[in-house]
Order: sequence, then C-alpha cells, then structure tokens
Amino acid sequence: MSNKKPTAAIAFAISTRPQRPAEENPIYRGAQIAIDELKQDDSLPVHLDWKVYDDFGDTATTEKFAREIVADPSIIGVVGPMGSSEAFACAPIYHEAGLVQVSPCASHPDLCQRGYQTFFRLVANENGQGGELARMAYGYLKAGRAAIIHADDAWATTTSDIFEREYKKLGGQIAGRQKYPNDGDDFSDLIQATVAAQPELVFCAVHPREGLLISGGLRQAGLKVPFLGTDAMKTAFPLGGGEPDAEAYHTYSGADFRRLPSAAAFRQAYIARYPEDSTYSPEAYDAIMIVAEALRRAGEPDRRRILAEVRSLRDYQGVSGLINFSPTGERVGAPISFYHVVKTEQGRVMEYLGTTLELLPIAEAAA
Repeated sequence: MSNKKPTAAIAFAISTRPQRPAEENPIYRGAQIAIDELKQDDSLPVHLDWKVYDDFGDTATTEKFAREIVADPSIIGVVGPMGSSEAFACAPIYHEAGLVQVSPCASHPDLCQRGYQTFFRLVANENGQGGELARMAYGYLKAGRAAIIHADDAWATTTSDIFEREYKKLGGQIAGRQKYPNDGDDFSDLIQATVAAQPELVFCAVHPREGLLISGGLRQAGLKVPFLGTDAMKTAFPLGGGEPDAEAYHTYSGADFRRLPSAAAFRQAYIARYPEDSTYSPEAYDAIMIVAEALRRAGEPDRRRILAEVRSLRDYQGVSGLINFSPTGERVGAPISFYHVVKTEQGRVMEYLGTTLELLPIAEAAA
C-alpha cells in the first residue's frame, strides 16, 4: 500500500465490566477482525485504523469521550456504544457534529425516535423483542401468569415494560415484578418474593453475573417453572436450563453465525482466533465495515459525505445478513430468534428452534 495516503480512524465505543476486559468481549473481537482486514485494504482512500474508548458503563465518561471524538479530526465515524444508556449520552453530541454512529446492539426504541440523523443500529429495538417475548411466553410456552425480574437500567427496564404491556394485552397476568441494582449481591428478598408469587413463568431481563445468582437462587428455593430471557448467544447461560424441572428459553435479536451462510467466512476467522461466541460479534464486524464502505464510496475522509453514504446504503450484504436502514436509523426486517437450553455431554447448549414468527405466527398468539 502507498505510504502517501493519509490516516483516518473509526472510534470504537465499548462498555466493559471489571469481570471482563474489552479484549475478551465478542463485540470487541468482531470489530478487531474487521479492522485487521481493513488495514490491508488498498481500495480505501486512507490508511484506516481504530481508536478504542472504554467508558466502563459510566455515562458521564461516555459523554466526555464523545466530545473528545468529535474534536478529533482524524475520526470519520463511530461504532458503538453497546448499551442504550450510553447511547443516549452520546447520540445528541454526534448528531450535532454530523458524525455517523453505528451501534451493534443498543436497542432502546427511543434512540431512533428522537430525530438523531447520525444514529443507526443493527438489531431489533426493544419494542420488537419485548413484544415477541410476551407472545412466546403466552402463546408458545402457554404461561398465563408471569413474574418479571430485571436489572435497574434503561435496557432491562424498557424491555420489561414492553413485555408487561404486551403480555397483559394478550390476556396474561403479572405475578409480581422485581428489580435489582446492577452492583447488587444479595437477592434473597427478590427470590423470596418471586417464589411466593407462584408464577407459571419468570421473565428475566438480567446481566450474566446477576442472572446466574438469581436463577440459581430461584431453583434452590424450589421454583420449577420455565425461565424466559434475552441474549441467547451469551455463553454464561445466565438462566441455567436443560433439565426437566429447570427449563430456560431465550430470544436473540442478533445474528447467530453458526447458522447463517452469510457469516460462514467470518465465523471461521473468528474461531481461528477466539473461543466461539456470536454475541453481537457479527454486528460489530458489520458496523465497522459499513463505515468503511461509506468511506470508500465517499472517496475521501469527509464526515458529511460519509454520513450521506451510510444514509443512502441499500441492500448491503453483511455477515449478519442483508442490511437496510429506515429513515430513522432502524435496521429494516431485523429478525428475532428463539432458543431452548439443552444439556449435552459437553455441557449446556442453545438449541435453535426458529424465528419467533416461524414458531408462532402473530394470528396464533392470542388464540
């Protein structure tokens, strides 16, 4: 490659937790594979690299980083953040600056309803996922009485709000709702209240560490009803499952690279370097590549032109499937898949059952 090309960068915004550094996160790893490929791509008008910004889930830091990113003329676009709370903190700043932002997995519905002209995402929003969770709980799992447990953050609260609303519309009853602080360790009151409510199903919008403690505590307390949650690709199996009296089901709004033909080459590249984990790693790869493709079409590292190219992108073939964006930045036709936890000799695995619409057509949900 010519050394005369200028250098530009994509800002990569991530929110890690103390138990898992950025380099071990599948979203980081998916993006890393994309960046490594792009460094060798001579068709780009610049040498392209990335700059990583880890806010550790602190929204004040998210905002601080966003202002630093906007002020850095070498940065042509942003990939991230992971969570909705962080996205709300930075999206207005990128909107004001005209700097394109593609999030692999921030899913709060309002992110695409506030007029941000620079925000795009690659997964279904929580209106879609929360509604499908309610349909599957009531129509597929045949639970007429559900308890809700969720983390005290924007993603979990909104998903639970939507689940509760849509589940009631279908005729389901809510047998109590409990939330926990994200830094909590004692869940005994929550567990006791949930068991006492005698639900037929427990819906959980939880993070892996707390989910394992809560689901384990509920089982130890004798609760044998199915658990239903999100993020089926997370390898921690936060709801347990795989036993006759301890069933667990999950939805997933991202791409499962084990079964998508479009992700086959990416999957091979990923598992050659890392343990297999499809938790939004295909979306992270695609988000980087979308910004790079917009740069290629723009022909120069101009933020305004790159944003225009992302907005005009049509039928982009990503590893997570065909990608189109609505005028508000939503991914058009983002699927939601459904999984059942089963146990094998090697341990728990997520058994893919189909998309929610395949398993339960909308007309059947309230039947």
